[in-house]
Amino acid sequence: MNNFDFNLLVVLNALLEDCSVNLAARKLNVTAPAISKSLNKIRGMFNDPILVRSGTKLIPTPKAVALKEDVRQLVNRIESMLNTNMAFEPHTTTVSFTIAANATIVFTLNARLFSEIQRSAPNVFINMVHDSEFDDDFLRSNDIDLYIGEMRDLNPEITIRTIHSAKCYFMCRCGHPIICGDKSVDNLLKYHFVQTKEKYPAGSDEAMKYFWSTRHVMGTTPGYMATMNAITHSDALAIVPDFVVNNLRKLNIAVEFFSADFDLGKRSIIQAWHSKHNHSPCHKWLRDLTKVMFVESVK
Repeated sequence: MNNFDFNLLVVLNALLEDCSVNLAARKLNVTAPAISKSLNKIRGMFNDPILVRSGTKLIPTPKAVALKEDVRQLVNRIESMLNTNMAFEPHTTTVSFTIAANATIVFTLNARLFSEIQRSAPNVFINMVHDSEFDDDFLRSNDIDLYIGEMRDLNPEITIRTIHSAKCYFMCRCGHPIICGDKSVDNLLKYHFVQTKEKYPAGSDEAMKYFWSTRHVMGTTPGYMATMNAITHSDALAIVPDFVVNNLRKLNIAVEFFSADFDLGKRSIIQAWHSKHNHSPCHKWLRDLTKVMFVESVK
């Protein structure tokens, strides 16, 4: 134990997460043969095969299953300790971050974010990815450093902070008869709706609850831009948060927005990250930077 290599715990954690030598190698930015060599050491250390082949897959042994959560927590505690004591100077530190968000939030952030990175943090690398590519477990692994978007189901160890409460608006094609018409609940319910996959907004208004539960949804889309495209060719309506309104207005898209005679509720925009990053100076810099940029973009 005097010569114990703590890097083997990191390898073991990656192997137990993915049950794949190749995926673990990609995650840790090393070669597959290096992971295989470490796996052999781990097997000797625990006197157990850890992963065994079943057809074309590797499956964990009972001992590996028993170790998985303890190993994950131990690696996270070590990473948290190292993150807390890691010096960070934006102008000189070399570090990379992966941010997951929906397509509209990526569009909202990327121009200003990359401009600021180029100006004040030239050695920082930002990888923006679509959140739809990941399940709700994505912040547990090392794949994603920061999530920015609407509320979703996340694991208990994930830290969440709300950065914006987005007011919702109706969206329709230009020249739609509703623009000059009655915007009461009953009249709006005469139209079909295209729904974006995101959940309903929060709110307590009875008219809002009745409207959301009664409206006729003719279809759903995976994102706000697809919803915008769908309603421009029909009399269907859609409901979008304010940051979508701002983006579409900047792009001069031929759609119109309006409020109803009742409160549509609000959508919370959050940042979420694994708690091991709570006290990391570089991660705090990223969180604060992206929060300011997003909030300023929707003013």
